[in-house]
Amino acid sequence: MPLPDTHTFNTIDLTAYTPSCGTTPAAAYIRVPFRCRLLKAAGILGGAITTANGTVTVSVNATTLATFTVTQSGSAAGQLFSVTPPSPTYLNEDDVIALTPSGASGASVPMHFSVAVRAA
Repeated sequence: MPLPDTHTFNTIDLTAYTPSCGTTPAAAYIRVPFRCRLLKAAGILGGAITTANGTVTVSVNATTLATFTVTQSGSAAGQLFSVTPPSPTYLNEDDVIALTPSGASGASVPMHFSVAVRAA
């Protein structure tokens, strides 16, 4: 299947992991390696969440940039949830991206995060 858009050589994915996005959520953090533009943030569930939807807040240096919902209905390991920031968001070297889950339930449900950035 062809890609819908070109993945340029100056676009990379930064990754992070949280051992729990459910009952006792733990934030995941990523260091920005160079001046860039935030293109997309995504999370992949490592198990099913129960009872309620969750929300992941994407922030940089304590400023919220975007959020995405992790739906409980039909949730299972391997499901992808993502968000594209509503306006161009530029980051500086050594900024810290925090991906903070909240609101979901389920014990020890891990989540893998990916943030796509393009060099400015």
